[in-house]
Amino acid sequence: MDYSTPLYWLDFGNTQTTGQAVLGTIPKKIKQPASQIYETVASLKVITRFVKYARVKETDSGPSCSLAEALSKQDLFINSTLAQLGCDILWKMFRNGMIEHNGLFLNLETLKVNPIGV
Repeated sequence: MDYSTPLYWLDFGNTQTTGQAVLGTIPKKIKQPASQIYETVASLKVITRFVKYARVKETDSGPSCSLAEALSKQDLFINSTLAQLGCDILWKMFRNGMIEHNGLFLNLETLKVNPIGV
């Protein structure tokens, strides 16, 4: 594998009750098959196109989900819900060979999931 090999990056991030999962592509463009039925795109935005990490303050980001302390400060199902929804994007891509949404924003307090269209 070299720098010209296309890669997919599925990023997960969360706070106590909200989070996102975003599937992006690296490098920016991946050759797509021609289609007269569907509009194809050569790239999917990565998480850094949606979130400016320089603007996130350490106090706002919450504890890391890898720390035991974090488990007491996160809602019980935030990580597992994000994992299920994010992996469903991969499943649809593998099963159908295409996706209409490459990410989502989740809010467990309101029970809302907002998709990110390709």
